[in-house]
Amino acid sequence: MTNPAKCGVFLCSAAYICIMKSFFGRLLVIAVSVTALSMKPQLEDEVELVCMRKQHSTKTCHYNFMINGIPYRYIDHGCKETREALVKKAKEGKLALAREWKVDCLQQKEGQ
Repeated sequence: MTNPAKCGVFLCSAAYICIMKSFFGRLLVIAVSVTALSMKPQLEDEVELVCMRKQHSTKTCHYNFMINGIPYRYIDHGCKETREALVKKAKEGKLALAREWKVDCLQQKEGQ
């Protein structure tokens, strides 16, 4: 004789429910992950080009940026980029910026 609890309708429905819970749980995790990865930030960074200094001896241009109140610098070897292009790249996040300023601006020295 077989046990009705093992081969009855109860086992089939419990297994079905367990499989469906697992499937919908995984589907929910995938949906949340895709949604989170596809979202773009709503707030734009405040990017301001504070000053630019050119060193003729080394042919480098030092650009000082303020992004959300934090100082960043960018050094352009050969001074190939325009100011507008650099500000656009900084807003898009495609510019490799370093923290803190290496070369101070003359405007800041006069203001102090």
